[in-house]
Amino acid sequence: MSVLEERYRRVLRLLPASYRARREEEMVSAFLDGARRAETDLDDQRVRWAEIAGVAALALRVRLGGPGSPPGEYATGEAVRGAAILGLVFWTMIGALFAAQTVLTYGVVAGVLPDGIMGIGDPGSPERLRQVLSGLAPLLWAASLGALVLGRAGTAKASAWAALVLPYALDPGAAGGPGWIAGLLTALPALVTALALTAGFHRDAPPPRLPGATVTRVVAVPVAAGVLLALAVGALGAAARAGGEPGPLMLQPWLWLDPAGLACVSLLAVTAWLVLRRPALRASATPPPASAPPVVASGSVAPAAAILTVPAVVARAATLHPGAEGYLSGLITLVGALQLALLLACGVTLVALTVRTPGTAARDDLTGTREQPG
Repeated sequence: MSVLEERYRRVLRLLPASYRARREEEMVSAFLDGARRAETDLDDQRVRWAEIAGVAALALRVRLGGPGSPPGEYATGEAVRGAAILGLVFWTMIGALFAAQTVLTYGVVAGVLPDGIMGIGDPGSPERLRQVLSGLAPLLWAASLGALVLGRAGTAKASAWAALVLPYALDPGAAGGPGWIAGLLTALPALVTALALTAGFHRDAPPPRLPGATVTRVVAVPVAAGVLLALAVGALGAAARAGGEPGPLMLQPWLWLDPAGLACVSLLAVTAWLVLRRPALRASATPPPASAPPVVASGSVAPAAAILTVPAVVARAATLHPGAEGYLSGLITLVGALQLALLLACGVTLVALTVRTPGTAARDDLTGTREQPG
């Protein structure tokens, strides 16, 4: 065995053992044939970075298997794809919230709310245009969700990454300053959604589709929720400005309406729904055949939500400042700690549901097509 062959075999250890058992010899032969064409000593050659990247991408795709994959790999892929869809629904709502707040704040639609406040920059200035575009860019999450439901995974991925990056590109101060590390940590849930979408919906994954529903309905529900939240935030702001110093009852709703607080509420709702529905669910450990029609959401809801709970915990913890002084800082820390505890409880419950009901990845609750117990 040449030194180069040993190096190739070490790189191939990135692949699952079951896959290596079937394909390792064939892949090593192909790599060595390509190396021999270079007409150099095999003991002096090294594995190229492009080859390592290709094997790593293949390993990820195999571990996040689609229909026809081994049950364990299929279940992992379904969980990641489910996390991508749940994350897209949530960030579509947040994107609509941010966009509606931008419309209200910058007077794009005048007279929607009384006693409105004007945003940064003079009307017509480049600074104001940049701020408006930064506030409207998160609407690309809705475009990503719609494209994914249509089965256009490539468009969905491009839109999701644009929704994640554009607000920071248009407003560099959002990620800068002394608290830039905390800012990056608070963006972790959106980053995890984009990564799950990119990794989960590979070329072997089933394209999502929602039988009996239109893209308009799928996207309209989180968008409408985001707009309603923006109106609620605007009404709270107007009441706070009219009433002077806000009291504890007035501050409480605000502390649940930032992305981390809304993530806590959303995950609580998903966890409660799963706990209530668990007696009616029946696990199925058999992946659908390769010829099965595509479904809207792959993976069971419990492991998908558990994946999203991890970045939500990190994002909420990044906003806590236990040593801060003052009444307002203490209240923010107290509510933030409560949300953190609730998120941790959700995570533990979701993991328990995943462990106790293995094999739920074949036809999950998001599709609405699971066979009911007879």
